[in-house]
Amino acid sequence: MILLLLSLPLLSSSMEEVEFRVEENSPPRTLVGTLQRPGAATFTPTTSVEEFRVDRKFGDIRVVLSPDRESRDRYEMTVVIVFDNSGEGSRTPQAVSVVIIVTDVNDNSPQFPRKLIPMTITESQPVGFRIPLDPAEDADLGTNSTQTYEIVSGDSPFRLEQQKLGFDDQYSCNLELEQSLDREYKDFYVIEIIARDGGNPSKSDKMTLQIKVADVNDNTPQFNQSIYRPSILEDAPVGSVVCTVLATDNDKGDNAKITYLIEPRFNRDGLFSIDPDTGIISLSGSLDRETAPSHELVVRATDNGEFPERTTVRVSVTVLDVNDNTPQINPTFLAQEDEVGMVSEASEIGDYVAHVNVNDLDTGDNGQVQLQLHGEGAPFEIVKVGLGSGYAIQVSGPLDRESRDTWHVWLEARDGGSPSRVAHRNITVRVVDVNDCAPVFEEAMYRCNVSEIAEKGTDIVKVTATDRDLGVNAEITYSIVSITNLGQNNVELHTPISFSINSKTGVISTGSQIDREARETIKLTVQAQDGGNPSLSSRSSVIVDIIDYNDNDPRFAQRHYTTLVSEDAEIGHEVLTVHATDADAGGLAPLTYSIKEYYSAARSVFTIEPETGVIRTSSDLDYEQQKSYNLVVEAHDNGGRRGVTSVEVLIRDLNDNSPQFLQATYRASLLHTVLPGTLVTRVSAFDVDAGLNGVVSYSILQGGEMFTIDPKTGFISTSVSLHGMTNVTERLIVQAVDGGSPQQSSVCNVLILIGSLSTIDLKPIFTSQDYNVDIAESLDTGHVITTVFARSPDPDYSGSIKYTISKLTRQARETFTIGEDSGRITTTSPLDREVEQFYNFVVEATDELGRQGMASIEVTVTDINDNKAKFSAASYHFSVKENLDKGAVVAQITASDLDYGINGLVQYLIVSEESDLPFHLDSYTGSISLYSHLDFETKTYYQFTVRAFNKVTPDFYQETAVQISVLDVNDNAPLFVKSHFNFNLLDSSLDNVAIGVAMATDADSGINGEIYYTLQPTVNSHLFQVDLRTGEIRTAVVFANRADVQEQYDLKVLCRDRGVPSLNSTVLVTVDVLSTGEVVDILQQVLSNDALSRKAKYLIIFFASAFLFSTVILVCFIKYHRDSKSKYKNLAQVDRKYDSVPPPLPKKSTENLMSLGRCEMGLSSDTLLSKPARSTCSNNYKFVECGSYCPSIPEREFSQENIISTSFFSDNHHKTALSKESLPPPPPCLPNFSSKECLNFNPPHVSRIPESLLPESHQITSRSDLASSYDLSPACSNKHECHDNRCHSNESGVASGLGSTPPTSEINFLKKEHEMRKDSWMSSDDSLFKLKNPVSSLQSLPGQKVSLNDKRQVRFQKLNDSYV
Repeated sequence: MILLLLSLPLLSSSMEEVEFRVEENSPPRTLVGTLQRPGAATFTPTTSVEEFRVDRKFGDIRVVLSPDRESRDRYEMTVVIVFDNSGEGSRTPQAVSVVIIVTDVNDNSPQFPRKLIPMTITESQPVGFRIPLDPAEDADLGTNSTQTYEIVSGDSPFRLEQQKLGFDDQYSCNLELEQSLDREYKDFYVIEIIARDGGNPSKSDKMTLQIKVADVNDNTPQFNQSIYRPSILEDAPVGSVVCTVLATDNDKGDNAKITYLIEPRFNRDGLFSIDPDTGIISLSGSLDRETAPSHELVVRATDNGEFPERTTVRVSVTVLDVNDNTPQINPTFLAQEDEVGMVSEASEIGDYVAHVNVNDLDTGDNGQVQLQLHGEGAPFEIVKVGLGSGYAIQVSGPLDRESRDTWHVWLEARDGGSPSRVAHRNITVRVVDVNDCAPVFEEAMYRCNVSEIAEKGTDIVKVTATDRDLGVNAEITYSIVSITNLGQNNVELHTPISFSINSKTGVISTGSQIDREARETIKLTVQAQDGGNPSLSSRSSVIVDIIDYNDNDPRFAQRHYTTLVSEDAEIGHEVLTVHATDADAGGLAPLTYSIKEYYSAARSVFTIEPETGVIRTSSDLDYEQQKSYNLVVEAHDNGGRRGVTSVEVLIRDLNDNSPQFLQATYRASLLHTVLPGTLVTRVSAFDVDAGLNGVVSYSILQGGEMFTIDPKTGFISTSVSLHGMTNVTERLIVQAVDGGSPQQSSVCNVLILIGSLSTIDLKPIFTSQDYNVDIAESLDTGHVITTVFARSPDPDYSGSIKYTISKLTRQARETFTIGEDSGRITTTSPLDREVEQFYNFVVEATDELGRQGMASIEVTVTDINDNKAKFSAASYHFSVKENLDKGAVVAQITASDLDYGINGLVQYLIVSEESDLPFHLDSYTGSISLYSHLDFETKTYYQFTVRAFNKVTPDFYQETAVQISVLDVNDNAPLFVKSHFNFNLLDSSLDNVAIGVAMATDADSGINGEIYYTLQPTVNSHLFQVDLRTGEIRTAVVFANRADVQEQYDLKVLCRDRGVPSLNSTVLVTVDVLSTGEVVDILQQVLSNDALSRKAKYLIIFFASAFLFSTVILVCFIKYHRDSKSKYKNLAQVDRKYDSVPPPLPKKSTENLMSLGRCEMGLSSDTLLSKPARSTCSNNYKFVECGSYCPSIPEREFSQENIISTSFFSDNHHKTALSKESLPPPPPCLPNFSSKECLNFNPPHVSRIPESLLPESHQITSRSDLASSYDLSPACSNKHECHDNRCHSNESGVASGLGSTPPTSEINFLKKEHEMRKDSWMSSDDSLFKLKNPVSSLQSLPGQKVSLNDKRQVRFQKLNDSYV
């Protein structure tokens, strides 16, 4: 062996190369090839390959280990062949190079790098848009590698573009958009792509693409018809539905919410109206086909997008007078595109596909429509929805879009007429596909609570999700995807309520007011979505428990209870149980019952158990004393709310009273000559029981041999002749028995004197001595209330009785009369219980001889409900602050009813067209309380009508107007109109140059909305000033020739309102300073613009030069003018009454006057300082609103926290203070100015305004802003009156000054701010001025007197540097 190896180099020069091929994966012992050589003895490999073995004896090369081409495709080894030299000749060993090529077999499948790829494409991408896809890799070679790509599932507008990679015969692919996308048609595609190699058999791999189509706002509302042609009978009542227009918008959310409107010019008569939400057109006036057989309307449909789209449709209404209408089928798909319905293949059986509204304008059987759905094998059915003409198409079988994606069905509507009318409607339903995925919330479910009275915007919980990604992929956006009301047993009830979530922080807050009685628990589904592309999301549940607030009154099961109880019921007997419920929960729900104080009699007879509502008797009942009781029962909850009901207790009568005779003994006289059957007298008994218990019958128990008695009337008459009986007294015992069981009875004595004319009194005798009559106040005039009867014992005059009424009051005389012969008492005028309830008078019976008998009459007028409730005022007006708590009592209205008992019980009701009144009216007390929170900025007053009525006759009522004004509170801070202001300023500007206005607004009103501006202290704030009232920013120094002018200044402006407490906000103001050179550069850029004409360029140069020249001249003039003036000027003593004259203000004070802007002098107010010090100004000086400067002000105490400087002026006569808001020093007080609009006071002989008190830029010689800056009010002389802020003459003549001062010493230039604008003040030392309107300019008129608007004179005279 060693020799062979040593001889190998010698053999290699003549080495033979042999190549063999073997398939990969060949099993062991597979023969690769044979090295056959004649005379060969042995075959010895010199290199070792573990996959193959060489047979040393025969030279066979066989597989030891199965080769893998993908691991190694070529093997090389050297085999030395040694020959057998025992024969004829000797042969040297031969080296053979063996090359084994491993050939490929298809043992590898193509492999996609990702099996699932989600992606998002906007629907606006053009056709041809390509998306590169990762190729499938195959380790095999040639045709065994990846050869083809194919979409194997998913109907989509995409196709695959296949490209050869240029090596190894493999291919890549791109996804290309073949058709335009439309999200409204389909918003999601699932595409399955398969990659196959070229082997046999072929191997493959799959990849799924999930493509989401993103929306753009590209749809306008579309009506489901191009024109509507409804018909309606001409006798259709107002409110009849004419038709329903339906427009749909394929966009989502607010962009798809549609509002309908009838164009007013097509509905000038107002005969039709449309529901803005549903599109239902209804009749609002009377139709007449003969007058107008048709009406043409135009309906506008507008979506609710940020930039709303709109469309119109014509509605042609035909007025019919016959029944000729065919049913109309109006399907509305839950999702549709181009009138093709869309339904998800994941829909379950019973899910709605569309709502179908079938309209037939006929009535009765002709308007009863049956709807059927036809379509062979269609997995849909039609079902009835509700009681109207609504139907729904719902899924009735499984859907499979891959099997069939479109269904064509048709609807048939057939009415009940004879012959019936049939309508058909073809509809197409397309089946569409479905998706999922999520960041991780810290909790799978959150639980929180919120009060039902929580304001809109109240934060309730914060949800937090985390994302393990970084950067934008970990930026989480939160949103609420659904809001569900969980009713009892967690049943989902979809009721509208609003919540909002901060998309960045995850803080959830209320978006509307909540009613716990409508929903106790609310489930929010919150989504956290990251910022990746495509994004991933997850969801969590938030359970919100609503905490109850006592906002519901208890309600009784019945508004009125009626019960019957026997009058013998024992004390404590259960009469009735009333029951009330309260929608509130928790500790507020238990109720307490009580009987109200309306009827004291009822309260003394009945009690109620506070916890159970059981009404029991508390004293004995007596039907004869009171037949019924009316109670008002009240139920209170623990929160102070109450409800009431009325209870009527009827008393059942028992026979517990015996008949009672009106007299214990009756006496009568009778002539012995009377015949049998002569009426003697009448006994009368009454029984207070009712029914048969009160029916009385009479009988004679004793002494009845000569007399009989009528058992019903009680009339006693003779039964035999009494002839011969003289001076005889007969005694009868008469019994009265009632009809009860057992019977009750009583007796009376009747004494009858039988005699002659000389022995008996023969005056007429009434059948009863006392008549009691109950009559209703509603009786008509002329009604007979009762009839009296009397007889004369004298048989000769028994038929000639005359009746009269005596002892009448004035009311009775005007109300009743009696029939002279008949005895019938009738009414002569209407009755009114509220005016007179009882009448008492006497009836006399007189015979022909003038003998008189008398009986008393008592008339009781019973009540009927004939009076309306009357309010204590014709109208009511109340005021309430907007921050009043819910439930607080706002107002009390009172009405009374003159009727009695239940007829006089007043109830209250709000009658208003407004459905969202924030007030609750107690129906029994008239108390108005706050039901929901007020907002002055939303609504400043409410006006509604309150009705007072009686529940017996609810239509008998009176109404009054109630107006409640909402008072503003300072609940809105002033806000600047911009978040940042940027102004420009020339570096050559003077002082008091306007730069710009930092304007703010305040939603409040009054002083709460008045805004004041100040500059916050900064490094450069002293260089600028801001107008206190307008926010106008001006320079406070001269910028020209300053060496320290910066390129930019940052100021901070604070705006504050005058509310208590005051609210404020700040804004940053940047002032960029431009040099003259920069302006020139800008001009050069403008002039270099080729678009400008030569003439325009010359004009620009001219005006720029003029501006610069004027600026230089003005600077020089002001500098000269200032140098010639004294810095400080003194006030001259003007009256001996003044102890001292205040020294002039230093220049710093005059400069700060500009910062104050228009300071309203003469108004007493201290609102500008946060904690103003108060003082009293002596010697007719007044405390000024703009600050606290007055001459001779005593020392005042200031708190350290409120003081920046207490010695602003060096002179001890002047003390002032600055608040932390850096208010500038105030201007001085002017003498004798008060807070009245017209200054009616007596000043000193000469009133002065020192020129030194004015800022230098406001010198009278320069400008005329004195009156406009200080807003000084006019003063009237003693011959004038102040009306409407003006002085009016009350006698002939011209005003000559203030009070009684001489004309020569008056100062009367004071003018209202809005009347003085661009005035020019002349500087003549002795001149008269006239203010001419409307030019508003002052002109010098030396040597003559002129009047100002013929109402006042103005004279200015220069004296000691002051104008007087």
